[in-house]
Amino acid sequence: MSPSWLGKLYRTVWSRITMRITVDRRARILCCLAVGVVSGVIGQGMARAAAGGFYVGVSAELERLGVLYEKIVDNTAPSNISRNPGSVFRANASAVSAAYGIGFLGGYRLRLGPSGIYVSVEGEMADHGGTLLGALPGVGTSEGRNQLGEIWPEDWTFSKERSSGLTARLGTGIPILGFGSGTSVYALAGLRRLKAAFRTEYAGCLDPEPCKAASELTSGMDSFDETFTGWVTGGGLEKRIGSVALRGELRFTDTGSAGRIIPFDDVGVNVPLSLDASGASLRVDLLWYF
Repeated sequence: MSPSWLGKLYRTVWSRITMRITVDRRARILCCLAVGVVSGVIGQGMARAAAGGFYVGVSAELERLGVLYEKIVDNTAPSNISRNPGSVFRANASAVSAAYGIGFLGGYRLRLGPSGIYVSVEGEMADHGGTLLGALPGVGTSEGRNQLGEIWPEDWTFSKERSSGLTARLGTGIPILGFGSGTSVYALAGLRRLKAAFRTEYAGCLDPEPCKAASELTSGMDSFDETFTGWVTGGGLEKRIGSVALRGELRFTDTGSAGRIIPFDDVGVNVPLSLDASGASLRVDLLWYF
């Protein structure tokens, strides 16, 4: 066997081994590049969401709404001509019903360091639906509540219409899931302003002498737009996937009190009315970060 033939065999085997190593290396390099590009795109999207920034969104809310209605008939005016001069009567009634809201929101989220803690502030507006029906019992000295200066029985309704508010959230990632999982838990607190419609219908006696028949009673109706300013507290969870996020939260809202005084100057009677509204709600938000 000649040395030239051995050299030729050696060169052939070595070239094939080198080619295989080169092909395998190129494949590995291409795979690594592809994984890096995909990871970078996903990582950049999650990093943008985790870092926060501006966002907009839509909300849907289902609420258990409660309202307390109180009415006072004040006969302490010197000009009072009723059969109950100097007396003050009070009556109240409450009602509970379901209400809902659909709204829009926008805010800014700020990340506080690498720990996953963040704060956000957002403004929101919503349209509401849902009407409460209630009945107020009469109070007075006559058996049939058929005298001037008494609280006559009446039916009333309360309807939520529109609301706006400013809410702050303090949240953090869930350690057991990892701060980079896109899931966070938060607490919230804020101010809420609500516009609602109130309507009451009644039948009573407007004469100084007691009314003796139903035909002598006068039917009446009062309707007002009331504005409430109160607070909201609660908490929730947020899940982010890239620039999109889904939130679910439980809220407790105390919209405070609103009311007015209805004067009957010709008979010396004043009628203060007051309303207190509060509710617990489950809300879902869909957000877009940019």
